Amino acid sequence: MKILSLLLHDERFSNWTIEEKISRHHFSLQYLRFCTQKNWETTLYTFHQDAEAKQTRLLSCGGKIKIFPVRFRFPPFQRFGNDHNPAETMQEMLQDEPDLVHFHNYYLYSYPYTASFVKKKLRKPLVVQLHGYYNSLARKGFYLPCLLSLKKADRILYSYAPEERTYAKLGVAQKAVKIPVPGIDTDLFKRQRRTDSTRLLYVGRIPKPLAHGEKSPFLLLPLLRSLLRVRKNVVLDVVGDGPGLHYCRDLADRLRLSNSIAFHGYVPHGDLPKYYQASALTLSPIQVYDIDGWFDGAIQESLACGAPVAAFKASAGMSLNGTYGHLLSNNMEKAAVEVATLLETPENMEQVAQEGSRFVHQNCDSTTVADELQATWESALRA
Repeated sequence: MKILSLLLHDERFSNWTIEEKISRHHFSLQYLRFCTQKNWETTLYTFHQDAEAKQTRLLSCGGKIKIFPVRFRFPPFQRFGNDHNPAETMQEMLQDEPDLVHFHNYYLYSYPYTASFVKKKLRKPLVVQLHGYYNSLARKGFYLPCLLSLKKADRILYSYAPEERTYAKLGVAQKAVKIPVPGIDTDLFKRQRRTDSTRLLYVGRIPKPLAHGEKSPFLLLPLLRSLLRVRKNVVLDVVGDGPGLHYCRDLADRLRLSNSIAFHGYVPHGDLPKYYQASALTLSPIQVYDIDGWFDGAIQESLACGAPVAAFKASAGMSLNGTYGHLLSNNMEKAAVEVATLLETPENMEQVAQEGSRFVHQNCDSTTVADELQATWESALRA
């Protein structure tokens, strides 16, 4: 099988260089490795803001990446997802002649016309995948062409359960396949007996302030300031880099949090388990309806290590307790009280985390995800 994956956005939001884009851990590259392990020919198309012409890179796993320049951006004033180069990517698709196209993130403005090209001109099966989490109804209105174009897809991969309502309204629920995203290496992220800890943890990119829809440790700083009023010995570890790192450091200084926060910068993926295993609670600053283990790499990795997880509520009336984690108030004063309460009863957090760890090890292992991807792609080819 000859698989073509499309990740048609640049790296303005992450600040990654071209070399970082092809070497740092990302599940689009993980999918390339899945394919090569099964002896399938696989190529990934993507964009980078510094590319002036197409670049082709071969990975050690045998996969191939083609990096295209961005020729224009629309709609304007967007930090992410409005990158376009249809002429060159479409011409390349015709030359590469894939058996199947896998489009990463249908909330990209390039998706509608790419979907039409794949089905009408290339005449190949199209599998599309959801990246991301909660989108309000108003925000989904901006992506209406993308959502309507889901009807062109042969299969829709998703991990965030509330998206099922969108599929039902569009009449495409029968095409939807729930699959863990991204899936993790459970030989690396192992359960370990928990130790007493007062360390909180954030793992992920650090975007610029007010980056809509992205995880942002900026939200955690006012929470930490409020929490320190009742828990003096708490420390927040921030693991990751990005264009907002220096802004985040400056804000921590202004809030007089420098002695209670540690910025570790970029940490290689293989070194992350020790941070999860040493934490009392991993904080994922995104709004969600539940922590169910199906999505988000940091959540899956933390649970796999047996470390408790908390995110923020997508709706004010939700309970503090999710399936495998905890859902905090979006009011940082209230959230600080909730975190303090959780830290006072670590045995309760541990029990929930251990249940989540069993779920992740059974359902989100990379080998399991690879097998589910294979089954989905093969069913799309047969259809």
